[in-house]
Amino acid sequence: MRTPLIVCNIGHEVALEAGDPLHYTPPRLIRQMRSALWSLPLWASPAWLAGDSWWVHPFSESLSPYLTDRELSHIAKGDVGDSELMLWGHEQSLAHSIAKQYGLSGGEACSELPQELMPCWTRAASARFFEKYSSVPWRSRVAMITQVEELAKLLTQEACLVKLPYSSSGRGLWRINQLDSQLEGTLRKFLQRHGTLLVEPLLDKLQDYGAEYYIDEAGEVQFVGLCAFETDGQGRYLESLCQAPEETLRQLTDSLSDPDELTQALAQHRAYLSREVAPYYRGAVGIDLLTYRPDGVSSRIALHPWVEINLRYTMGHYALDLYRERVPQGSYDQYRFGILSAPRAKALLSTANAPTLDDAGRLRSGLLPLTATDLATASHFAYLRTL
Repeated sequence: MRTPLIVCNIGHEVALEAGDPLHYTPPRLIRQMRSALWSLPLWASPAWLAGDSWWVHPFSESLSPYLTDRELSHIAKGDVGDSELMLWGHEQSLAHSIAKQYGLSGGEACSELPQELMPCWTRAASARFFEKYSSVPWRSRVAMITQVEELAKLLTQEACLVKLPYSSSGRGLWRINQLDSQLEGTLRKFLQRHGTLLVEPLLDKLQDYGAEYYIDEAGEVQFVGLCAFETDGQGRYLESLCQAPEETLRQLTDSLSDPDELTQALAQHRAYLSREVAPYYRGAVGIDLLTYRPDGVSSRIALHPWVEINLRYTMGHYALDLYRERVPQGSYDQYRFGILSAPRAKALLSTANAPTLDDAGRLRSGLLPLTATDLATASHFAYLRTL
């Protein structure tokens, strides 16, 4: 088996939105994020990797001061032998450049995306899921629109959430009760640029979750686990809860007024992935879902079974791997993994307790910096902490 060369290419979706060109330079913000966060795989490798032999591609020299020689030994430094590229997310141009840098055969990582997977790089996959697989009562009100007039018609029934066709970590969302001339003009411009927008009912959200999957070499869809996560008021990712996936599964099931909703949703995910994705893709997949109050008043809690799909190694995957490798067995503390911009991270670091680690490098208490703590040069900061 070839040794995996892991590439933490956060922000790969921007390349996909540009058409996945062979010659491409990411925007400055994406390059800054990769420079700051590339070393995350050193703390936890994917559960499906066999053995202890793997490399991590460095985008910079930025590192956490708490990394030991054991972790540092996995940084790729020139000769990585006959390694196999393993990008967190598909990005053809980056795969080609890294393969050339190390003298590797890029294999599937350097190939163009199969056309059959294109809906999964946009919101079109959501519309198809609700049309063909879901059983929620409001599934008929999820639609990809090409004209503002279609949205106006849907707004006569209820408030809507409108999304850009490309996943963007909480950006490109509009919560709309009614249209005015300014908003209508904005949406027309986006329709001119992107061609479509996704519309779905605006729900009273309670909690976000990620259902994490892995499609193996035989094309089998494996359920890795559930991971709860937090976002800010704009829907941008903040933190993931690092705990046993079976505990998250139990908590979500117990919170629902109808526990069968979760069983049905996971079965529908697997059906979609088996038919629409597995014939053309191998690797990690995440499907976001959330709980909500159907009427905003009663105590009843329901499940939104599909917010978006991500064909990549997600923050949920990483949080589950961190739990496995960095949280002490049997600990009663609550652990959270998070990523913050440098300005917001400074406030957290100013009040955080220094980490206490055991002999195996697991976090007993405090805040463990997973990336560099010099926030004068790093754009982002990642951490594991106890509450």
